[in-house]
Amino acid sequence: MKRVRFLLVLVVCIGVIAGVFFWYRTHTSKILTEEDVPAQAYAQEAQTTHTVELEIIEGATFGKLLEDVQVGGSVAQAIFDASQDVYDLSRIRIGRTLNLVFDNATGDLEQLVYPISSEEELYVIVASATLPHAMATSTGNRAAVSWIAERRPIIYDVRVKTLSGTISSSLYAAALAQGIDERAIIALADVFQWSVDFSMDAREGDRFVFTYEERYRDGNYVMPGNVIAGKFVNAGTPYYAFYYAPDDDHEGYYDEEGNSTQKMFLKAPVAFKYISSGFTTGARYVDAFQEYTSSHRAIDYAATHGTPVRTVGDGTVIAAGWRGPYGNAVSIRHNGTYTTNYAHLSGYAVKRGQKVSQGQTIGYVGSTGYSTGPHLHFEMVKNNVKINPLLEVLPPGDPLPDAYTEAYFVHIQELQSLLDAS
Repeated sequence: MKRVRFLLVLVVCIGVIAGVFFWYRTHTSKILTEEDVPAQAYAQEAQTTHTVELEIIEGATFGKLLEDVQVGGSVAQAIFDASQDVYDLSRIRIGRTLNLVFDNATGDLEQLVYPISSEEELYVIVASATLPHAMATSTGNRAAVSWIAERRPIIYDVRVKTLSGTISSSLYAAALAQGIDERAIIALADVFQWSVDFSMDAREGDRFVFTYEERYRDGNYVMPGNVIAGKFVNAGTPYYAFYYAPDDDHEGYYDEEGNSTQKMFLKAPVAFKYISSGFTTGARYVDAFQEYTSSHRAIDYAATHGTPVRTVGDGTVIAAGWRGPYGNAVSIRHNGTYTTNYAHLSGYAVKRGQKVSQGQTIGYVGSTGYSTGPHLHFEMVKNNVKINPLLEVLPPGDPLPDAYTEAYFVHIQELQSLLDAS
């Protein structure tokens, strides 16, 4: 009797254990399956397409590029037409790329991406979300489907970097020795273009430090981004610049006191990017015909023939023509006090009576008149007297409105400490 009772209890226990095990297994399996479905679905979705990157070379056309990857002419024309109001694909540029995304199952082209600029791209996609017939396969009429084209901002992975260096020959050489992208060097010089003439003012022992963005895409470095903050110590005098944008009307660079770095005059009539790579060593051009000026009270910039010359400030062109020893020359009146002259030009980009804005191209470097080689002869006249523009002290730029100053000083506190410590 006891043996029978024992067996019954044993059977019941086994049944309970088996039931619990079965319940646990089925419910556990269900939970895992629910968690895994999105990941599995994503993995399958990620493998449904592949991308072909086409480099645009000289002589290439949009139609020929697509033809080379077996995309029919009618499809290419449909995409071209759909994009016409957004971007003209006949203007694709050498050195850029077309990225084409194809469906793995059908071989059909699903989307096209082209970089219009460093900030925007053309994005063209099959309108399958709204038009069911757009899902035609490679055996159907792919050209008959609808395409949607739009401009999209390019999204970068932005990394912030701080670099510093000491000048031994030029800013360009010192920064390049630090491995800095040439475009970032030019951007730094542009930030200080109202404070420092890097071809004339910079000297051995000057120091620079700046914090800037580097832009990456798909893990690859693309280009430098904005200069966030910078400091340049010229002959012992520190110059600061901090990017600040409290609103659209006050976006720009400001110094440590909250004044705009943009002043009445640029320090140089030739942009740094045109003289940074060896066209001038920073030494003044020696003119063999100094008798036509009064002690040659001017600055001469050696530069290649045809280099753009810019006005250092807003004003009105009061002369643009031949002026004897000056050759082709332009004169600009900025106000009742200052006038600037630009001589030995190879050609003009303005005419007499024209209003000009600071930085606008007004002519091109040449060697006309009394000149022994291509260069720009630049004069600044104050109250009818020629002066040395490098020594002229100009008032600071416009200050930030009082409503923004408190937030601005909080914003730059850590950045200035970083610059000073580097």
